[in-house]
Amino acid sequence: MPLAPVPHPRISPRPGLVWIGFLLLLLCPDSSLAQASSDHQITVRVHDLHGENPIDRARVQIIRFPDQVAFDQFTDGSGNVHFGGLSSGSYIVRASAHGYRTGEIRVDFRRGEQEQVVDIPLARSEKESVGSREATVSKRILSIPDNALREFKRGEKLLNEKKNPRESISSFEHAIELYPKYSDAHFMMGMAHMQMDNSKAAEGAFRTAIAFDASRTDTYYPLAMLLFSQRRFSEEKELLFAARKADESDYRWPFELARCEAQQAHWNEALRYALDAAKQEKAAPKVHLLLSDIYSNSGRSKDAVSELELFVQLDPQNPYVARVQEVLPELRRRAASADAHEPK
Repeated sequence: MPLAPVPHPRISPRPGLVWIGFLLLLLCPDSSLAQASSDHQITVRVHDLHGENPIDRARVQIIRFPDQVAFDQFTDGSGNVHFGGLSSGSYIVRASAHGYRTGEIRVDFRRGEQEQVVDIPLARSEKESVGSREATVSKRILSIPDNALREFKRGEKLLNEKKNPRESISSFEHAIELYPKYSDAHFMMGMAHMQMDNSKAAEGAFRTAIAFDASRTDTYYPLAMLLFSQRRFSEEKELLFAARKADESDYRWPFELARCEAQQAHWNEALRYALDAAKQEKAAPKVHLLLSDIYSNSGRSKDAVSELELFVQLDPQNPYVARVQEVLPELRRRAASADAHEPK
């Protein structure tokens, strides 16, 4: 029985073209592909790529495929951080720190595996001198009062380990009272508000965090997702342009710009940004799912097939591969039909 096209809830596909539906899946992390809850654990070590020195206060995010931030914590003085209470399945572990390029690694829990230890080396940014950068980072960390840092760590534990965002907000607020420019506390408070569906409060916290530390580009990402969910595309694009200017090597910014344009059926603009994302050294395989959707909606079934085949080749264990294999035969048939009707 052929698989029926999956329509997008907001963008109607052009007549006669297959709408694969991966863009919809990318917007809905809590899909039917979610795995059953379990108690898996990940220990992460973040260090300098060349010096092997541990990186203190690096932000580490555990991301459930494709875009849901499940955990968000900071490393200790040894460059380590531990996460527990994860479900089985696939995750991206992303690490970022001042003066370094963002790094990430894929983690898959197989049957019987309960714990994994991952190592993420970060390369230094080339935008400023090492001495100046390290001095700035050290000055920022040392300027945080001990009592503010204690409140922040308490909030982190309440949010990530105790799963209590409401109480964590109180701790982050206390940390901010003690140190108003505490950008990390503003950011984490925004994450807590997001978990409670307090969009307005989350947006305010994220914008304040960016105002105090515009160079930490990971702060832009959840705010961009919030604006996207509210269809505030002009504001989202402005934010993504700022993030891209701060870190041109991160594929997420052109990727999100492509999604933003695709939601408005601006297929040429979406394709341009998606191709930019695919060119980045550490672009995630999901870029090819997005490209396939864009090509499909632009009447380029053959290119859509190529992108899906490349996705399977790059990430054969991905939970979406089964869906890809269901769609490919119909998409190949349409591509062959289009070729047969082209003028010779």
